[in-house]
Amino acid sequence: MTASIGIWAHGDRTGDVVLYRWEADEQTGFVAFEVPALKFRPADDSGRPIGDLVIDIAADESAGTADGVDQRLFSRAAVAIMRAYRRAGAAPATAHAYYH
Repeated sequence: MTASIGIWAHGDRTGDVVLYRWEADEQTGFVAFEVPALKFRPADDSGRPIGDLVIDIAADESAGTADGVDQRLFSRAAVAIMRAYRRAGAAPATAHAYYH
């Protein structure tokens, strides 16, 4: 079975924090990408962090929790955004990913 995750920038992509909306497995959520720090946090639709869960790419670690957040989908969204960021050299407009 093929699975996918759709990821779109939700607003301005030039700031220090870029908000992304993701859809997968009949779920939706938001990820705040802190561009200079290379950190990802689950967020609500206004960009406010949910809990203290963070994926820190620079430190190669994740920590914390976030009630109601599917950590597997959150992690997949963060990885897809990071891959697209590395390809583009800037916060991408989209970062869709497909899993087989």
